[in-house]
Amino acid sequence: MDTMSTKSDDRARRLLKTQLDAVAARLQAEAEVPKTGGMGGDFFDVAQGVERQELARLNTERLAQRAKRLELALSRVSDGQYGVCSECGEAIPPKRLFALPDATTCVACQVRLECTLSRGARRSARSKSCRSC
Repeated sequence: MDTMSTKSDDRARRLLKTQLDAVAARLQAEAEVPKTGGMGGDFFDVAQGVERQELARLNTERLAQRAKRLELALSRVSDGQYGVCSECGEAIPPKRLFALPDATTCVACQVRLECTLSRGARRSARSKSCRSC
């Protein structure tokens, strides 16, 4: 492995590790899902409590998924596959990796994947067409 590649791998590893540590800290801080108000208060108080609990659960789920993606990206660095599009095998642009360090696809492949998903949803829900396709 050449020095330039080693430097960029080290930089990517540090960035991913920093973001993973931040996500882990947020998960730790939000580990306690708020409980509903129980019997106290009126209907609206209980409804707000249920809503807060659901939002906390969804946020925790979103953070856990992000942590998994960051861990996958770290393993791709170790395997020498970080920054390589999993769809076409081309290099993922550095600006995309800086913005989304856990990206596994280049922009063109991501657009194609999203259009494919959009078309599938459109068939079942008759949603608006993907203008990028």
